[in-house]
Amino acid sequence: MRTLTTAVAVGLVSVFGLSGVSGAATAGPDQGVTDNSVKIGFIYSKTGVASATSGDSDIGCKARVGRENANGGVNGRKIEVEYFDDQSSGANLTGAQDLVQNQHVFMIVNDSAFAFGTYRWLLDHGVPLIGGGYDGTYYGDPGNEAIISGLGNSAPVQGVTNDLGAKVMKQQGVKKSAALGYGISPSSSEAAKSFNKYAAPSQGIDPVLTNTTVDFGSTDVSPLVLQIKNAGADGAWYAMNGNTNLAIAQGLKQNGVNMKAQLMATGYGQDLLDQPIANQLGQSVLFTQGWQPVELKSKQTKQLQADLKKYADHTGVPDFGIYTGYTDCDLAITGLKQQGKDLDQSTYADDLRKVGKVNPAGLLCAPLDISAETFGQPAPTICQYVMYVKDGKFTLLKQKGSDKQYWTGKLIGASVSENATTTTAAP
Repeated sequence: MRTLTTAVAVGLVSVFGLSGVSGAATAGPDQGVTDNSVKIGFIYSKTGVASATSGDSDIGCKARVGRENANGGVNGRKIEVEYFDDQSSGANLTGAQDLVQNQHVFMIVNDSAFAFGTYRWLLDHGVPLIGGGYDGTYYGDPGNEAIISGLGNSAPVQGVTNDLGAKVMKQQGVKKSAALGYGISPSSSEAAKSFNKYAAPSQGIDPVLTNTTVDFGSTDVSPLVLQIKNAGADGAWYAMNGNTNLAIAQGLKQNGVNMKAQLMATGYGQDLLDQPIANQLGQSVLFTQGWQPVELKSKQTKQLQADLKKYADHTGVPDFGIYTGYTDCDLAITGLKQQGKDLDQSTYADDLRKVGKVNPAGLLCAPLDISAETFGQPAPTICQYVMYVKDGKFTLLKQKGSDKQYWTGKLIGASVSENATTTTAAP
């Protein structure tokens, strides 16, 4: 099913990726703009295999847009949002086409792991696009300058990585690492390959298993657990959805495999705390993210939680989807403000890039660089918060020797073969 989904997405791009029409100099009703409103489209995976990642994204966007509209909107225009569930499939593209051609949206926020099948059509048709930044490595490719990544110019770039995760493993005492990623997700597979090729060795860790053929969203992980056990890994980097990651962690524990560190980019959130497994994870299961966790109780996280409660009726710890939905829509609002009263699809991205560095909703540990000057260049440094579950609550894991609440890392690596998606294990 996952392979078929990808084939469908690629096929649709080849059929519909025709030369489009550019936006009008000043957007009108056909582009979703009136004197008192502007309409945007929001695509996410409410259902399907990717719902564990972005199933709650709409909650985050509703919270951020709700506050903006309560304050009068942007330049006198209230923001209307048309939400579309791509069901974790190639419907991401057909949904985008409907939003543009029938719902007449001004722009699209595509917060889905399946956005990689849609961006070309939106580019060809001159529709402003803010992507989640985690669905592929195309964000930095020449010709894609009109795409704004929710992760800034440091979003996945082919064959590069940073040493932050490996530094976490080293502090935890890891000697041998495994890295796993989804076969159909370019960003997932590249993250896993680059971690073991560059990051792990940079910290003296022996990369004993690299598997980038995992089925998207799979929870049938017995073979993966066996691979990790047989390879002798005592640390792992999972560049996958929370449901797959946690299934592996649970399987390793049940099989008596002593892991010193298992790093996950998703999984932080109330849903995990509400599960019985939360109390069994321990300090070896670590969750990384660039956004401030609500446990910090900062001005920004208090604003986030207040918006979620007031405008989206959500309480508890926000997850990956909520954070991305909230910050991606904040970035979209920044672009609308930057354009002023006269909205123009053809210059939206250029105007937003003129901001240079931006911190969506103030939630990141460091600003994002979205400037045109650094397009396609990975960030030289990175920062992330690292969390684990203790006594039913998320707790910060701090970097030894640092007075900061977050970890820092630097850029390393050069290139990784684009087609190297095979499984390798220690003899």
